[in-house]
Amino acid sequence: MYSRGYGLSLSDGNNWWVTGDEDNIRWIDDLTAILELKECAPDDLPKLIFSKMDDTGWEFYDHRIVRIWYRDSTPDIVYEVKDWEEENLKYINMRYSLHPIYQRSISKGGLAFHAALAELDGRGVLLSAPGDTGKSTCCRRLPDYWKPLCDDESLVVLNEQKMYRAHPFPTWTDYLWKRAANTWDVQYSVRLAGVFFLEQSETDEVVPIGNGEAAILMAESATQACGKFWRGLDEADQRTRREEAFSNACAMAKAIPAFRLRVSLHGRFWEEIEKALEL
Repeated sequence: MYSRGYGLSLSDGNNWWVTGDEDNIRWIDDLTAILELKECAPDDLPKLIFSKMDDTGWEFYDHRIVRIWYRDSTPDIVYEVKDWEEENLKYINMRYSLHPIYQRSISKGGLAFHAALAELDGRGVLLSAPGDTGKSTCCRRLPDYWKPLCDDESLVVLNEQKMYRAHPFPTWTDYLWKRAANTWDVQYSVRLAGVFFLEQSETDEVVPIGNGEAAILMAESATQACGKFWRGLDEADQRTRREEAFSNACAMAKAIPAFRLRVSLHGRFWEEIEKALEL
């Protein structure tokens, strides 16, 4: 039924074939270009299908401008886009299309973060903070031997070796606010070495935090990243998702060092990160 599609493979085995009907294929081409996905054969992968849908035997999450259809008998997801012609709505729809992708990794022990992701020598560092508090600025200030991968959302997954790896995901406001037509290689991942929670300060400083505080801050960051998805759920489902995120955050806090990162306007904060992790 679907003649063309794109492969998406994350390092925890969360794999999809992204496809759709003829009415949606141009939309899919735009989405997969932003995610830097390539065309491939389905190879029996679970399908993320963009198509019109009826309600026969399926349930759905309703995000108003989009519906995400699912049922227990299949791993496939049908994503019904109600309006994609208006440009801003198109990118909002694209952001919501990540819901089942994030959720499948979270169900495997992962966690989404409202955080920038930067790489140094093959290891990943998350810089977590609410919006407009310095994530993007910190990424721009990093020296050349660091590699910024994204500056807004990251998905941390738990692979079969019980290792946490971080994937970069799009900054949708780049498109919504017409700042830049950037793309992100969401299939690329790095081993997560540490999580740093940003604070503006007069001086640069890294302060280690304990597992309990780290778990709370990680769960808060996950809520910032996934709250837009959870608003489409009923109260019981929202509570389940929050509990799942907190449980995953508790496990992650025991395995990944976490810190408060106090950042000044003109200092060399990255050197404090390097010292903290002995990179």
